[in-house]
Amino acid sequence: MLVIEFVGVAPEGAIAQVIDRMNTDISDVHKAVTHAKSLFANVIVQRTHKPLPHGFRILDSAGKELASWSIDE
Repeated sequence: MLVIEFVGVAPEGAIAQVIDRMNTDISDVHKAVTHAKSLFANVIVQRTHKPLPHGFRILDSAGKELASWSIDE
């Protein structure tokens, strides 16, 4: 199981704030990234009362970051 964390803009020298977090049964990192990008697009369209995410991280069950992506990439 992997964890997808949607994160906000990171202030210079700081860690990005986690806006939302979800577990996924997807175990392949590349598939999880594709899934997270799809979710990210939906979040941007539907988000009205919470801060907009700037990107996401994919973590394993131990909390180790396996992949990340931001709109700057």
